[in-house]
Amino acid sequence: MSRPGPARSGITRRPRVEEAGAPSGVDAVGAGAVGAGAVGAGAVGEVGAAPSLVTWRPRTTFRTSVVWWMPLALIVASEYKLRRRANDAAAAGSVDPFIVLELGVYAFVGVFLLLQFRPRLRPNPVLVWMVGWCLTAAVSTLYAPSTVFALVRGAQLVVIVVVVLQFVRDADLSAMRRFVHGYVGLVSVSILIGLAYVAPTSNEQRGRFTWLFTHSVVAGAMLAFSTILLFTMWLTHRVARLPWARWVYGALLVVNAVSLIRSRTRGSIGATILAIIVVLLLWLRASGKRDLLITSVVALSAIALTVGGPIVSFYLRDSDASELASFNNRTLVWTIAADIIQARPLHGMGLTASRTVFLEDTGLGGAHNAYLNVLVDVGLLGMFWWGGLVLLVLAGGWRLRRRVRRTEGASPLTFDTLAIVGLMVCQIVNAITAEYVAAGVSAAAMVLYMTAVWVVVVEDSCDELGRT
Repeated sequence: MSRPGPARSGITRRPRVEEAGAPSGVDAVGAGAVGAGAVGAGAVGEVGAAPSLVTWRPRTTFRTSVVWWMPLALIVASEYKLRRRANDAAAAGSVDPFIVLELGVYAFVGVFLLLQFRPRLRPNPVLVWMVGWCLTAAVSTLYAPSTVFALVRGAQLVVIVVVVLQFVRDADLSAMRRFVHGYVGLVSVSILIGLAYVAPTSNEQRGRFTWLFTHSVVAGAMLAFSTILLFTMWLTHRVARLPWARWVYGALLVVNAVSLIRSRTRGSIGATILAIIVVLLLWLRASGKRDLLITSVVALSAIALTVGGPIVSFYLRDSDASELASFNNRTLVWTIAADIIQARPLHGMGLTASRTVFLEDTGLGGAHNAYLNVLVDVGLLGMFWWGGLVLLVLAGGWRLRRRVRRTEGASPLTFDTLAIVGLMVCQIVNAITAEYVAAGVSAAAMVLYMTAVWVVVVEDSCDELGRT
């Protein structure tokens, strides 16, 4: 028998006898092993079989698309710093070997995809808005103050568009979940690096967990995403058909959550807590889980009453009243941003402009607010695309959550829809105090783009299940 190849939709059909209680190979995957049912996922079942999702394709049996690791490579190239740089070094266009290496990774990925594949834009609103935002931001670099730095960012955005479109064309649910697990694995390995080597830091970063020379706010955002993903994996493990045992997700969840707290990144911590609460409430909404919901509320109340004081003191990082009232001096930056927006409201000052316009008055490179960052850089036109993308992804995840409940055989997609909603809640809240999701090229921005892809992939899986 020839070795089966991957099916684009990630759907196969299995005999109804499995629904009567016979174990399937895909269910074995959810228990921590890859079974024969997953190996035979490309085969066609007998007439009258029930539809079944292929949630994970073993690489020893199936050829896996190479595109799943490319977003991870771009995240590493953009965010993993091997030396400290001054705030104005990037805006000044200074180049060192590490910048050359970052650009080399982007160039390799972009050229490889353009030569080997032909990405195409599907008429999906989420993808249209994502491409619209990226290309609008890329064009805005033509009139940005820091010409060299801005043009480089514009070229990187074009590469990101190519990667995302190829991912949508070439990948399926299995590849999407492989990317998610790859992201969790990347952050977990980064934690080990941060524990093994503590790089020299500035006074404002001292005592805050990170890895290498990555800024603690960037590390906090990445840890927030991994914590939400791991919590959702652990919570929905019974139905999600995930490749690792549940205790593995639980152990990684503890490690990532503790590291997030140690980063002392208040915006990311608060956004993560809120996102987890939303995911938990959506999961426990069914009437049969009300007892667990009540137990969770009681447990949280007990924690708040017993150790709430020390937690709050730790969370405030010994800030005085004036710092707390100004969100650690962010309100000054926001005031300056409001003046800039009034001067150029329609098209802004160009992508990366926010990295320079605040340096003289505040010494900070960025608006420390994603919404203001978009308006300063790309104006109302940019907000139309970026804000529309954020809303479309959140609404898509919410809508798919309801659709999954009504679609036969779609229960494993509960994990995917809850994770999408959780990630977007975290992004929207964290955007109040950190600008990275609107920076165009960053780990947070890449997670936003890949969450948009996730919506499209889950839609495709639901459509295929509906047809079968």
